[in-house]
Amino acid sequence: MRSRRQLAPLVLLTGLAILATAPAAASATCPNEAVGSALQTEATVSESILCLVNEERAAAGVGPVSRNAKLEQAALAHSNDMVSNGFFAHTSPAGVGFLQRVTSTGYTSGASSWIAGENLAWGSGSLSTPAEIVRGWMESPAHRDNLLRGQFREIGIGVVRGTPEDASDPDGVTVSSEYGYRGADNTKSNGSAKGKGNAKGKGKGGAKKKAKKARAAARKRSARRSARR
Repeated sequence: MRSRRQLAPLVLLTGLAILATAPAAASATCPNEAVGSALQTEATVSESILCLVNEERAAAGVGPVSRNAKLEQAALAHSNDMVSNGFFAHTSPAGVGFLQRVTSTGYTSGASSWIAGENLAWGSGSLSTPAEIVRGWMESPAHRDNLLRGQFREIGIGVVRGTPEDASDPDGVTVSSEYGYRGADNTKSNGSAKGKGNAKGKGKGGAKKKAKKARAAARKRSARRSARR
């Protein structure tokens, strides 16, 4: 049977499919990282993925992320939804999006500022190992950007057996990883936090573009004033 893997970062709001017939060599520095999902529990897959994510962050000079129960709740719910309803996307067929899943858990409640991100993946056969899931994210610029983003401090990993293509696939696994950061508690919610969370990287980039356009417009106005003088 051909091994398959699919990935989706919220940054792109699209899915990325990768087909392969053999896995890459594993360094075996994290427990069970090279073990297929069929031969270990969902909990050990999750632990291995967390270990690998923090290894990559350490190698990039970025601090580790720690588990957060509310992010994990959102991640697990989405993985279950994708497998049960046969879709692979950041927004469910019922119209429930990434932000709604995260905020409905209370993760952002009372935070003065917050940002969040999401990486999705599913793999079957030799591409269902934790090492292959994380390798796939690292080989995709958008996924890697989320995984290595320095602002993120917390993570929730939802691992479910089966895939969106075959819920009964015994060799398949579907993974949602939710990244987050919350500022100090504040009774007044910061409106900019919602904007950051909504865009999850794309919005941040959009903000930079807006600032760049504003600076360019200011330079043009200054140049016109100088010309008139």
